[in-house]
Amino acid sequence: MNIKKITILNFRNFEDITIDFSEGFQTIIGENNIGKSNLYWAIRLVLDKELSYNSRKLELKDFHGFKNRLDADDHILISIELYSKKLSEFPTFHSCKTGEHTAQITYIYAHKYKFVPGATAPDHISLHDFQWRLFAGCDAIVLDDIIEQASPINFRDLEGINLYYINAFRNINSDLHGSTKSLLSRYCQSRTDAETELESVKNILTESSTELNQLPFIPDLADNIQKKGVAIAGKYFSFPISISFLSNFDVDAWSQLNLFFNPSASSNIPIQTLGLGQKNILYLSLFIAELENSSQAHEINILLIEEPEAHLHPQLQKILFANLNDLKTTQVFMTSHSTHIASDCNYKNLNILFRNFQGQVKSFAPFKSGLLSDRENLLLKRYLDATRSEMFFASAIIFVEGVGEQYILPAIAKEIYGINLTEHNVSVIPIHCRYFDPYLKLVQNDNLEIPAVVIIDGDSDEWAEEDSTTTSVANAQALQVTDRVLVCPGTKTLEIDLFPNPTTNASYLKDCFTNLGHVKSYNNLLAAVVDDESLWAEELIKRIDNTVMKGRFAQELSLLVDEWFEIPQYLSDAINHIKKAKKIR
Repeated sequence: MNIKKITILNFRNFEDITIDFSEGFQTIIGENNIGKSNLYWAIRLVLDKELSYNSRKLELKDFHGFKNRLDADDHILISIELYSKKLSEFPTFHSCKTGEHTAQITYIYAHKYKFVPGATAPDHISLHDFQWRLFAGCDAIVLDDIIEQASPINFRDLEGINLYYINAFRNINSDLHGSTKSLLSRYCQSRTDAETELESVKNILTESSTELNQLPFIPDLADNIQKKGVAIAGKYFSFPISISFLSNFDVDAWSQLNLFFNPSASSNIPIQTLGLGQKNILYLSLFIAELENSSQAHEINILLIEEPEAHLHPQLQKILFANLNDLKTTQVFMTSHSTHIASDCNYKNLNILFRNFQGQVKSFAPFKSGLLSDRENLLLKRYLDATRSEMFFASAIIFVEGVGEQYILPAIAKEIYGINLTEHNVSVIPIHCRYFDPYLKLVQNDNLEIPAVVIIDGDSDEWAEEDSTTTSVANAQALQVTDRVLVCPGTKTLEIDLFPNPTTNASYLKDCFTNLGHVKSYNNLLAAVVDDESLWAEELIKRIDNTVMKGRFAQELSLLVDEWFEIPQYLSDAINHIKKAKKIR
């Protein structure tokens, strides 16, 4: 059984969002403060039976829109749909069923009059009169319909749902040390033969402890402390004590265990000497081992984990991700800021939280069924290495053909328009070709609804006689979205459009060749066109491609761009589009 869908209304930064999850492991990404932690808290409000009654009572700040006061009809609704092909084998969920394979549980936080049939709204509305209720067995997501049609449930009805939450600020050090309730102790207690193993440990510890306790100074320590207690508090308020290396409570035997770093057979080094990344791996290893040991048939296990990649280098992030992805008894939800994980996940389970053009937080699964063709899906997956998955964390995207634009566009935006694209979370994404169609399909309406612009070479010398543009440009323009997604074609190529003749931006071009050690090549360029300026474009590209190389040329030019650099109109249109769409002043 797994969570199939969640709908959230009026909770924190979620005004109205529905997220459809595919089966199994889920990766949830998005920029900071987009609501990933709020999503986890919403799931816990519905399913976490470890949350107390009072923990489910909300505050004014939990209502969407930062309201100063509440109206009678204000409410928060969080509804989770569960799915299993074998739902009949989960007896706990029979009262929650909405279909042969689906069950639904809904959390509602509303004024108490809403839960009383026929009641009318009071004149005075106070947060103290708001209550939470859990309902099940109804697939509606409208408050009045749920209250009328669904059945109220309580914590007992959540038995069989095991929800585990590991936050980003997990206390790794304490859980890796022996104590009765530490992760290490819980793992030992979860093993199949834990009782037999505990008895063996206790027998040896008891024998050793008895021998240690017979050392003559041990009773003397206790006696001295006892006498000091009598001297301070008197006989009536003092109490008997003893000193021992083992308590009489069986489970405490596990608290004698500690993990050590063991670089050689004879070395047990305190775990504190390890780096945070290594301790994080140990923590997650223990947690998952204990979870798998404790799993029972006909129960649902859900693990919510925040930023498991903390303190891990990229290769280790990918290994960790792969192992979490292989869990068979647990549906894992993982929030992440890692482009390495985002580009290496099981793509059908990638969920992006983003803020749309209207400012609403929405969700998008880029590899959802039917969006792209099989070939386009394969192309996009192979393209999304760690650098390019950056687009899924951006709030606006400038798609470009190659590294030339990737170097030069940020420099132009900063020096001429005073815009630091990174500060505004705008990513310049090179796709290294002219086939923009799959990327533009991602940003269509009902998908990743963020501002985007495509900067594409016009390649006018490749036009057919009857055409006014290339096929690549025409295909991209067919996927424009009014006021949000714009395609800006140049005339020829980037370099020719920046330097269309020997005089435009001439000093910058000369400095580029000079700084790169190609003064002779630059002089030859001028000499080649002295009698026929129509050869300029051909001769310029020849020297940039074959002598300087495009990437190195663009890199140097990006250092030279300043406020007096002349830019072609299509680049100006592209930056102004992002500026307007993002409301950058």
